[in-house]
Amino acid sequence: MMNIVHISDTHGFHRKVNVPFGQVLIHSGDISNRGERYQVEDFIDWFVNQPHKYKIFIAGNHDICFDEHHPLNENKLEKQLLGENYVPLKPAWLNNLLDNLPDNVFYLENDGCEIEDVKFWGSPATPWFYGENWVFNKHRGHEIKQVWEQIPTDTHVVITHGPVMYKCDYIPQQQFFAGCEELEYKLQEVKPILHLSGHIHEGYSWAYNGNTEFFNGSVLDGDYELKNDPWEIELNVHYKEVKVLNNISTPN
Repeated sequence: MMNIVHISDTHGFHRKVNVPFGQVLIHSGDISNRGERYQVEDFIDWFVNQPHKYKIFIAGNHDICFDEHHPLNENKLEKQLLGENYVPLKPAWLNNLLDNLPDNVFYLENDGCEIEDVKFWGSPATPWFYGENWVFNKHRGHEIKQVWEQIPTDTHVVITHGPVMYKCDYIPQQQFFAGCEELEYKLQEVKPILHLSGHIHEGYSWAYNGNTEFFNGSVLDGDYELKNDPWEIELNVHYKEVKVLNNISTPN
């Protein structure tokens, strides 16, 4: 049995979130507003010092410094001098933070980790949304499908910044489902027990498709106000059971 606390989209408000105690704390991206160094450093300091035995986080489309391929992170002089030999890198200060995380804290970027026989896999990728301004944006269809093809078929918990199509992804003001259809197809194949996401603040909710429990953990609402509670989830991988310990009693 594993107790999981799930949050997402804190956008610099992490220290104001009332985080319940649990075994594993998971943050599914947008830890900052625009990847500001002071916010990222403060988040990581706060996150690693939470009392949970294990902590997992991924980046989101707002966390610009995490995407070494974004133009804002390019070393233009080095790129000009090295040409085709130029290798994009995350900022040195960020690499130093990520390289020195405690052994019980995991940053996932299209990869996974295993904690007490539970297999996690995480990705910051989201369908294209003003990709010239934001990060980890992939065009719908083949491009983003290539990311989801990396999810191992024995994964128990998938953590992505964005939700799947038609699950915790509806934006009422636009009457639009913003989730990823290719991710939905891949999860139908993998059948993880849990899928944890955020990104669509208005999509904060819980849903179920017969195989997987879906949670959108955005703690900020559509107006970027701190309104939503963290999810408290009890996971039993051996019986493939999920129990919600707080909040909505019935999934959408």
